[in-house]
Amino acid sequence: MSNNLTNGFRTMRDIDFKGKRVLVRCDFNSPLNANGEPIEFMRIRVYKPTFAALKDAAKVVAISHQGRKGQEDCVSLRHHAHILAQTLETQKVVFCEDLIGPKALKAIDDLKQGEVLVLENTRFLDEDNENMEPKKGAQTTLVKTLAPKFDVFINDAFSVSHRSQPSVTGFPVVLPSCAGMVLEKEMDAMYRAVEKGRRPSVYVVGGSKLKEVVKVVENTLRMNTVDKILVGGAVAHAFLYVRGLVPKEACAAISEKGEELDKLIEKIKKIEAVFKDRIELPIDIAISYGGREEVLVTDKRLGKYPPMDIGSRTISVYTDEILRARAVLSKGPMGMYENPAFLKGTVRILSAMERSKAYSLIGGGHMGNIAFDLGTAVDHISTAGGAVLAFMSGEELPGIEILKENAKKFPS
Repeated sequence: MSNNLTNGFRTMRDIDFKGKRVLVRCDFNSPLNANGEPIEFMRIRVYKPTFAALKDAAKVVAISHQGRKGQEDCVSLRHHAHILAQTLETQKVVFCEDLIGPKALKAIDDLKQGEVLVLENTRFLDEDNENMEPKKGAQTTLVKTLAPKFDVFINDAFSVSHRSQPSVTGFPVVLPSCAGMVLEKEMDAMYRAVEKGRRPSVYVVGGSKLKEVVKVVENTLRMNTVDKILVGGAVAHAFLYVRGLVPKEACAAISEKGEELDKLIEKIKKIEAVFKDRIELPIDIAISYGGREEVLVTDKRLGKYPPMDIGSRTISVYTDEILRARAVLSKGPMGMYENPAFLKGTVRILSAMERSKAYSLIGGGHMGNIAFDLGTAVDHISTAGGAVLAFMSGEELPGIEILKENAKKFPS
């Protein structure tokens, strides 16, 4: 084990895994169909290099979550394990429908070198649905049961590293740990996207989650890490409403409702008072009016017909900004991408990023999956959504910080 700590934490290159028992925290969390089967495979297939690099380890066990307890998408990882098996091809993948009980412990003991064991959904445990201090996480049943079975822990789940949950930050308290290949690649991409000298910097934000977007807009503009923010998707209409350009009914597709929405609108008013000239909003919108019809944002029909996508004029303005930039980060679709008639804005923005000479990074979630499916040739397509937003907002990521502490606690 060595400590060549470029980013302050160990990577898989710093550890000799031969003969070691290795626990890997992955993130297989994916959109599902009605049968609980993943319908987008990017978050599973990216792990092929990680597991290939562990072929000489004595035992390799993967843990992951899917959904959140109490929600419909919190299902078994059985189907995810099947997709992983198809991905790894030459490595046998074994699934165990247990996480910390006798079946899981026996499956770990019985595991052969070269095989990969996938344990059951960590979110089936109440404790892994909570954020807590790493030391407290190390005292949970999950960590106290599994940690004695392993020599090394690998955090390869960048997409949940903005959370301090036991499966992410608990194990590094008690086991020598490192970043996996996926996490390392993600962090390198994040650092490159925000490094000094990449100006002008443009962020393209969309989707329906206004709280996330407001945080990114507020923090990045105050820290002066971005020159221009281009807003699309449902969230754009809260900003347009603040400017008096659309009725409040145009905000109907935003995830937040009622009092929560009103509070966010008040935040936007304060942001606009200082940074209005650095926030670019749509000038035209596509509505569903006998098909796709593009109208100016001042069109009275926006109070009756919901906005579905950004329009052609907006696409042109946003494209010009992207082509002028030296760094472009994008998170969230520009419209209701599920309907092919309203996918245009998202596809055109991805095309502009592909053509731009800027360093281009696409955040995970829906935008990342669309880019992945289209084969969009940008510098990096992240597996993460919330973690990218947290990084963009200047927040520390608990899953990364605990790896830095671990490198000091368990030196070579």
